[in-house]
Amino acid sequence: MSKAAKKQEKGKQPGKEKAAGKERAEALAMEDPARIVERLRPLKALTVYSVAQALGIKGSAANSLLRRLVESGVAIKVGGYSGHYVYALKEGSSTQS
Repeated sequence: MSKAAKKQEKGKQPGKEKAAGKERAEALAMEDPARIVERLRPLKALTVYSVAQALGIKGSAANSLLRRLVESGVAIKVGGYSGHYVYALKEGSSTQS
């Protein structure tokens, strides 16, 4: 296989992964907030990394989601430092606004 063919093949892989991740993040934004909260309920502590892993999204999308949950009153910030915060879901929180 020539170097150009290897480079072209190598270049195709990240593009597909980026597109799939973007589609997941967009689908998550349109998903019912109550379903998202139910998917996060088994987690003891919510961090950007744990939310990203649980939902299969990028860290930036997880960070955005956590901020929206705090703004809507579903989650609270319970600790952390220097941008590495730890959140928790409020008991009996509803996402019905």
